[in-house]
This record gives sequence, C-alpha cells and structure tokens, in this order.
Amino acid sequence: MTPWKFDEQMIMFPLVLLVIICSHPTVNGFEVFLINNLGGNTNLAVHCFSPQVKDLGSRVILPGDDFHWEFSINIGTTAEYECDMGYGNKQKRFLVFAERRDALRCGNQKCYWRVDRDGLYLYIKEVDDYQKQFSW
Repeated sequence: MTPWKFDEQMIMFPLVLLVIICSHPTVNGFEVFLINNLGGNTNLAVHCFSPQVKDLGSRVILPGDDFHWEFSINIGTTAEYECDMGYGNKQKRFLVFAERRDALRCGNQKCYWRVDRDGLYLYIKEVDDYQKQFSW
C-alpha cells in the first residue's frame, strides 16, 4: 500500500482562491440610498437605472424620505447606477454608484446620498461626514 503523498499545489490553489474571494469587497451586496433633503414641501423626482443590469423605474421622493435599493456584484464584473433627478426647474443625471469609485469610500457597503438644493452629498465613512460631490 502506497502512503498518501502531500502535494503542495493541491493545497495552495484552494487557499489562494479563498484569499482572493474573501479579500474582494464586491462579493457582498451594496445598498444605495437617495435622501430628499431639499426642505419645505419640495418633492424630488428620480429615475434610476443601471446600464448593465436594470431599470429601477421612476418615483417621487417626498421631503425627508428616501429611496434605496440593493444589488450584488459578481466577481469579474462592475456595476454603475445613474439617476435622473429633478425638482422645480433643476434637472440633471448623476452617477450615484460606480464600483471603482465608491466601493471603499461608502463604508459597510452602504452609500448614502443626501440631495440638497445646492447639490448631492455623499456620506464618506473615512471622514464620518457628508461631502459635496455634485452640483446641480
């Protein structure tokens, strides 16, 4: 009877694969929040979509409310979500999620966008505060 031989390659490949999968932040899901902080009785009209995945449809976010969605990113793919937003005479398209830009800065894989009258603010985990990213 031949004793079982330990083959380093047999053990190393699964370990390397496990390290890659566990260290890749996009294996988990993400969540994006749009918060209407326009004040007063100002509603925010939004239409969000991903060119790669799907159309999330149009909706109206009431003052102080939010709209949010969840999604996962498969290894080897990327994700982007854009939203057409408007109130009063202001209207613009914003890139509210880009994996390469936002995966690390959003924190806990949740991106919080606060929509104000002067633009969009993203909560940046590293500085523990909202920072303006886009103007109208």
